[in-house]
Amino acid sequence: MKIEKINENKIKVTISFNDLEERNIDLNSLNYNSPETQELFWDMMEQAEMQLGFTASDAQLCIEAVADADEGFIILITKMDEENEFESIHKYIKNRFRRADLRVKKKAKRVCSTLVMYSFDDFENLCVLSKRLSDIYSGESTLYKFKDTYYLLLTRSLWSVDNLSAFDLILNEYGRKIKNSNFYEGYLNEYAVKVIEGTAIETIANYF
Repeated sequence: MKIEKINENKIKVTISFNDLEERNIDLNSLNYNSPETQELFWDMMEQAEMQLGFTASDAQLCIEAVADADEGFIILITKMDEENEFESIHKYIKNRFRRADLRVKKKAKRVCSTLVMYSFDDFENLCVLSKRLSDIYSGESTLYKFKDTYYLLLTRSLWSVDNLSAFDLILNEYGRKIKNSNFYEGYLNEYAVKVIEGTAIETIANYF
């Protein structure tokens, strides 16, 4: 997925066939109301906010799709200054393009990420969270800072959790779960400051 900023109110998103396959989306039955397609849309918006500072907030959005026979399709997202019709990806594609114009590759199995990531706008919340997790969590945890936001990265294959249900509830109480954690990990490694590597929860709980 590639995101470019055209101006303050408009971005361009290139969606590849691999992006669709990873999310178990079949272009022949693409439906904006499906959970997979909505998850893809909000992943786009999260990445646009993080990379480009493009926030939709409560703005009216106009969505346009343009076929790309080689890569998949291109989505143009515009924040409208005046009231306008919100046109779904599904409606636009069905009305504008023939299925033959969009060559869909064989559907791949859904890929489950081994990474879990949460964002925090307040460091104090992260401190309280770390103290609460210190008794039920054992494993690697890495802390990044990008602009004014902190990101806590956990790896499922490297952790031990006494009570998984309680663990999830506590994380969601203090932070916001990042859906596309694999993308964010690469982006943060390149652009963010790595504050604590490997022992973030333990270090914060002990020293803050």
